[in-house]
Amino acid sequence: MGFMDKAKKMAEQAQAKIDEAQKQFNAGQQEGQPSGPAVEYDSHGRPIPQAEPDAATPPHGDPVADSAPPPPAPPAAPPAPSAPPAAHGDPVAPPPAPAPPAQPAADAPDEDPNHPSYAPPKLSSGDPLAG
Repeated sequence: MGFMDKAKKMAEQAQAKIDEAQKQFNAGQQEGQPSGPAVEYDSHGRPIPQAEPDAATPPHGDPVADSAPPPPAPPAAPPAPSAPPAAHGDPVAPPPAPAPPAQPAADAPDEDPNHPSYAPPKLSSGDPLAG
């Protein structure tokens, strides 16, 4: 029975150490716990920033206020004249009529749909060098 008594005593000591460590851990958690609201997370697991009433600027600063103004755009070049300008009172010429659609060539032979011209040559069996 000496062996069983030693094992029981060691188990009780181990349990007492575990209990003491748990008490110390819990006390440290209560002291360091923030008193603010709980953090909320979106559907992707990212924390949702909480709006603070006294926050004048975003946490990383205002990106618009900190940036320099963009450089001025270069002046636009005047459009190239495609036709001489109409004098005051002259009627403006109507736009040109659209070109008629292209017609297929009348002398082009009809292509056989079973043997198009872009088809690869037929393979033959046998010796390729026999010619």
